[in-house]
Amino acid sequence: MMLRLGVLDLDGTLTNTAILHLKAWRDALTDLGLLDEVRSISVEYLLGRRAIDIATALVGAGPQAWRLVRLKTMYYLDLLSNGLDPFPCAMELLDETHELGMMAAVVTSSSRSSALAVLKATRLLEKVDYVVAGDDVEKGKPDPLPIRLALDRFNVMPKQAYGIGDTIYDVEAYRAAGLGLVMSLNPINGAIHVKDLCEAINVIKRTASLAL
Repeated sequence: MMLRLGVLDLDGTLTNTAILHLKAWRDALTDLGLLDEVRSISVEYLLGRRAIDIATALVGAGPQAWRLVRLKTMYYLDLLSNGLDPFPCAMELLDETHELGMMAAVVTSSSRSSALAVLKATRLLEKVDYVVAGDDVEKGKPDPLPIRLALDRFNVMPKQAYGIGDTIYDVEAYRAAGLGLVMSLNPINGAIHVKDLCEAINVIKRTASLAL
C-alpha cells in the first residue's frame, strides 16, 4: 500500500495529556459548582471530542457550556506550564513518517491554542506539517470532516493515509474517512491494536514495504 500521509491524534496518542484534560475538566466543573450534577456522566468517556461538544454533553447547550470551555482551557494551559514530554517513540514516529516520503498531520479535538501549546512544549511542532484543531471545524471526531481536511490539504486519497489514535472517536473518524491503515493504542474494533508508538512504526514500515 502506497502511503502518502500520516494522520495522528494528539492527546493520549503522541502525548500523555489526556489525563491533564480530565483534571482540567473536573477542576472547571468544581469551580462552577457543577461537579456533583454531572457525576452520572463519564467525562473520561467523552475525551477525544471537541471541547464544546464535551461541555454541551455535560451542561447542555448555551452560555454555560462556553463558560465551562473557557475555564477548562485556562486550567489546562496552567497544567501544561509544569512541563511535558511526548510519549516514547513519538519523535521517531514522525521522523519515520517523513523518511518514508509521507507528510504528517495532527488532527485533534483540542482547541488550536491548546494543541499548539502541547506541540511546542513537547518539541513536536517542528516535525508536524499540518494541524487540524477542534475549533477549525464545525463537526469534530467521530465525524470524518477534520480527517478530510487533512487529506484535502495534501491532495491525498484516503487509502493513501494511515491514522493512529487512542479513542473510539479517532477510530470511527478514520474509518468513516476511509483511511487505508487504522491503528489504535487501545483495543477498539475496526483498528489494528498497537501497544505503543514503537510498535506502530513497525506496522507502518511493513505496510509501506508492500507497495515496493
